[in-house]
Amino acid sequence: MSKDAAANPANFKTASSAIEKAIRDLKLPNDWLMPTLELVARESSFNPSAKNPKSSAEGLFQFLDGTRKNYGGSKVDWDDPYQQALAGLKYIKDRYKTPEKALQFWDKNKWY
Repeated sequence: MSKDAAANPANFKTASSAIEKAIRDLKLPNDWLMPTLELVARESSFNPSAKNPKSSAEGLFQFLDGTRKNYGGSKVDWDDPYQQALAGLKYIKDRYKTPEKALQFWDKNKWY
């Protein structure tokens, strides 16, 4: 368990369950789970209510306003971790193709 997961096990359980379900529902490979969890740990420490005080980034995947608009906008309940996971996984697939490539980008830039 990561340091972030140990800090708030309830957030970890909520986030990991939502991400696992979204991976299944989107029919993505099961091996997406661990790298996606790593990315979410880095971005939000598994907190679906996380907000960046310096930008409009919010949620598990720290979507900016523009990204939220492009991935469902007002049709998405952004308070729902599962809906955040669906949008986040679609974004990763669209922009990076795999969560491993998103992590590689994050390693170089400290954001994805």
